[in-house]
Amino acid sequence: MMALATLVAGLIAFVAVLKGLAVERHAVSAIRIAQNAVNVIADPELNDDAKEKHVQRATFSLLGSVAVLFAIGVAACLTAAAFVVGGGLLGLADIDQTVGIATSWTFILWSSAGAVLLWLALTKLGARRGAGERGHKDERDEVPYSPLDKALHNFAFAAPERQITLSAMEDRLWRRTIESASSERPVFITSLPRAGTTILLELLANQKEFASATYRNMPFTMAPLLWGRFSGVFRKAGEKAERAHGDGIIVDFDSPEAFEEMIWMAFWPQHYESGRIGLWTESDRKTDFESFLARHMRKIVAAAPGARRYISKNNANVARLPLLLTAFPDAQVVIPVRNPVAQVASLMRQHQRFTELHRRDRFARQYMEGIGHFEFGAALKPIAFPGAPQSAEGAEHVDYWLSYWICAYEHILDTAPVGTAFVDHDALSNNPVLHLPRLAEALGIGDRGSLLSAAPMFRAPKAPPSLPGASPDLLKRAFELHATLRGRALQPVPFDKKAG
Repeated sequence: MMALATLVAGLIAFVAVLKGLAVERHAVSAIRIAQNAVNVIADPELNDDAKEKHVQRATFSLLGSVAVLFAIGVAACLTAAAFVVGGGLLGLADIDQTVGIATSWTFILWSSAGAVLLWLALTKLGARRGAGERGHKDERDEVPYSPLDKALHNFAFAAPERQITLSAMEDRLWRRTIESASSERPVFITSLPRAGTTILLELLANQKEFASATYRNMPFTMAPLLWGRFSGVFRKAGEKAERAHGDGIIVDFDSPEAFEEMIWMAFWPQHYESGRIGLWTESDRKTDFESFLARHMRKIVAAAPGARRYISKNNANVARLPLLLTAFPDAQVVIPVRNPVAQVASLMRQHQRFTELHRRDRFARQYMEGIGHFEFGAALKPIAFPGAPQSAEGAEHVDYWLSYWICAYEHILDTAPVGTAFVDHDALSNNPVLHLPRLAEALGIGDRGSLLSAAPMFRAPKAPPSLPGASPDLLKRAFELHATLRGRALQPVPFDKKAG
C-alpha cells in the first residue's frame, strides 16, 4: 500500500514540476519558432539571403528551446524518482515492489489517465486565477489559432497535391457512400464580395436539402469525409465569435464557408500568377477537374444526413460563369447585387482592415491565400475583368474600386448563363417576406415555409454612405449599371402557404 502511495506522490510531483517550470509555454514557443521559420520560407516577398539568415537564427533558437524542454523533463523525472528512492531509504516502501507496480500495465494505464486529469485540473485552476487577475476581460486572439493549428494549416496549404492524394484515398475508403450520394441541381452563389453572398449561403445552407462546406472541413478541405472522421476524435464544440471581417456575422466550426476555390487553384495554378486572377472560358474544360469537383460535391452532401443538394459561396466564380454551367448544366447560379456606393464603401473598409491585419499577422495573409481568398489586404489579386485594374496598385483610392465594380458587373452581365438568378440584396433585406418566395421558386426549394421562417435574419440596409473623391463619371456609370442589374433581378411573388 505504501509503495502505491509513494508512486502516486511521485506522479503528482512529476506533473507539478512540469507545470511549475512552464513546460507547456516552452513547448508552444518551440512550435512557434518552427512555424515562423516555415512562414518565412513560404513568403514570396523575401529573398533567399533573408530567408537563410532567419532560418539560421530560428535553428539556434529552436535548439535552445529543445535544451530547455529536455532539462525540464529531466527535472520532473528526477523529482518523481526522489520520492521512490526516498521512500525506500526511509523504509516506507520496498523499492523492488515499487518498481514492479510502476512497470505494470494497470498502473501505467491509470497513472497516465490520472496525470492527464491532474494536468487539466491545474490548467483550469490557472485559467480561473488568470481570469480573476484580468478582471474577467475577454482577450480572444484576433486570429484564434494556436501554433500547432497554424503549422497544420500551412502543411495543408503548401502542396495541393497532398490534398488531392488524400481525396483519392478517401475515394477508395468511402466509394459506396460517395457513389450513392446525390448532388442534383447544385447551387453556386457568387458575386463580388460584400454583395450579400454570405447571408444567402447561411440562409440556404440551413435548409435541410442543402449541404455546404463548413469551418470543420479546414484545413484538409478536399477530403471532407476522411478528415471529418479523423478530426472527430478530438473535435470540440466551437464558441461562436465574430469573423475576421468585423461585420457582425457570427460563426463557429459548423458555420458554412467558402473553401471551393482551393480546388480551382489546384487544377489551374497558372490563373493566379502575375498578381491577378485570369478569366476562364467554355473552352477551358478539364475532365479530371470536373470529375473531382463532382465527387467533392457528393462528399459534402454525404457528410450531411438528409441533404441531397450541394451549395457553395465562391466570389471568384464570377470569373468562370460560362465554364461552370457548361461543366454542370443542371446547376443554378445565384448572383446578389447591391447598391454600388454601399458595396464599394464596404470593399474599401475591408481592404483597409485586412491590409492592417496582414501587416501585423503574417499567418492571417497566408490563411487567406491558402483558401483562395484574394479579395482584400496584402493578399489582393483582382480578377482580370476587361478594362479593370490588373494589379493591386492604387487600391487605396475609391476610383480603383468603383472601376473594378463596373468592369466586374459588366462582365457578369455579358457572361451570365440563361437562368441565372440575380437577387436584389437591398430589396431582399428590406422585405424578405416578399422576396424569399421568389427565390424559393427559382431554386426549386421543397420546404418553402422553412425558408420563409428565416426572414428575421435579414436587416434593412442603412442609407448608402458618401464616397469622397469618387469620379462623377464612374458614379454615373455605376448607378446606370446597377439599374440594369436590378432589372434582371428576381421579381417578388406572393407567398402561397399551400405550396410552402
